[in-house]
Amino acid sequence: MEIRRLGPNDGAGGGGAPRPPPPRPNPAFLADGRGFAYIASDGETVVGFAWGSAVSQPDGGQLLFLAGLQVAEAVRSTKVGKQLLDAFAEDGRAAGLTRMWMLSDAGHRAARLLYEDANDPGSTTIDTPWWVLG
Repeated sequence: MEIRRLGPNDGAGGGGAPRPPPPRPNPAFLADGRGFAYIASDGETVVGFAWGSAVSQPDGGQLLFLAGLQVAEAVRSTKVGKQLLDAFAEDGRAAGLTRMWMLSDAGHRAARLLYEDANDPGSTTIDTPWWVLG
């Protein structure tokens, strides 16, 4: 399994490398330095995709927002989601970000399993996991 961060030229295709599933990231999203997008591939087949961006906070800081993470059901037991999440967090740390956030439906079993070690704010309908990156 290969996890690869996408660059500005990956959204347009070409180069023979596996491409993310539609909708593909806009090259501007990948070029401005705030966008983060990754694919997980098994050979030529894309089996996972994660994306998000650095988001400004009212206090002047920034956090890393994981906007989405999708993994093919057939490979979820191989920890592809965890690999995507780890790559996302690692690059966020390298960019100087110290917190990461995402929103997930409480009833989404695969997401619950992936984020089971995250702090639960106590809501019975929505989870809002926070990670300390640095």
